Amino acid sequence: MNKLFFCLLLTFPIACSAENISCKYSSSFIEETIPTDSNIQRFEWKKQRDPDSDEHVTKLEIIYKNHNTAVIEHKYCDMYNFGYTYSVNKNSDALSKTNIVKYIVEGFEQSKLKPKFKTSLNKIILHALNQHKYNANNSLSIGLPIDQIIYNDNVEYGIEYILHKNGPAAATLIFYMSVGGE
Repeated sequence: MNKLFFCLLLTFPIACSAENISCKYSSSFIEETIPTDSNIQRFEWKKQRDPDSDEHVTKLEIIYKNHNTAVIEHKYCDMYNFGYTYSVNKNSDALSKTNIVKYIVEGFEQSKLKPKFKTSLNKIILHALNQHKYNANNSLSIGLPIDQIIYNDNVEYGIEYILHKNGPAAATLIFYMSVGGE
């Protein structure tokens, strides 16, 4: 009995401290909605706290009927970090520049905070892919131009394309954006 009580005393302050952190964005910042895309086979929402940063993490994991997958991650407390990861299966023709731009723009629509762009996001991404000589056979990582953003806070964003030689996915596309910080 004493050991149990002692263990509870040790864990109680840790559990309480996570909830007492003052965040700019509360745990209810992200609303879990039901995706309406008819191409979705299955989806699942997950909520947790990052054990290292103590930020709120809300993820939507999606499996499409064509077996492609998407993970939409919102990580927030004092900053807002948005990640959209789209993995394409080996039988997909989704690796064209046009489709990559489409997936990123659709993923960005899931972001809770949406900066305005001087040029449309799809044109910014297409320009970056052309400038870095994108082809489906090479991985790449691109920081996108911050001079194209109109927002009242610091914003960084970029894309990454990872070609897989092994495994079920042919490639993974990542769009990330951070709002806030210095």
